[in-house]
Amino acid sequence: MANKRFCKSENAIFITYCKFKDYPSAKLIAQKSKISRSTIYRHHGQPQNIPRDYEEYLLHLYQKKVGKILNKKGIDLKTLFLRTLIYIYSNRKTIKVLFSSGRSEIIKKILKTLKARILVVWNLTGDLDELYCIFENEIIGVIETWSKQGFRANFLDTTLNDIVQLTNTAPKRLAFLVKDKI
Repeated sequence: MANKRFCKSENAIFITYCKFKDYPSAKLIAQKSKISRSTIYRHHGQPQNIPRDYEEYLLHLYQKKVGKILNKKGIDLKTLFLRTLIYIYSNRKTIKVLFSSGRSEIIKKILKTLKARILVVWNLTGDLDELYCIFENEIIGVIETWSKQGFRANFLDTTLNDIVQLTNTAPKRLAFLVKDKI
């Protein structure tokens, strides 16, 4: 996306793709976005890959930004969650489109980046897969609620507090789900 021409074409492709309710063909996207079909195929392979490609691109950028501070001492989970919400806010248009097309997987992938850090803070032993899965879905629910509010900046603080509260209380609320390793 560093190349301006590539970025301009990519934005046109994505905006055009988002205007359709169903999966549009490359020909239809090319006509509406005034870009050649070969450009669409060069960028995405197939038109149905467009949402997944954007998901992967956003995840890559997130991991690059948060990866720098993830393992630094003195950085607490609240700060990591705040950085995550700011990242979501700065990419809210794309994420909102992904959500509207039923692709909330981007949030799961983002949370997976923070999973090891979250588990260290919880300081629990045993099989935590079920507990973490439920926690993850709670966080997705909070972010989807924020999405329905238009990812407005004035709800960022409330969203952050809800996520921190769920994170801090998860070990107590969901401890019955932890299975001991045999």
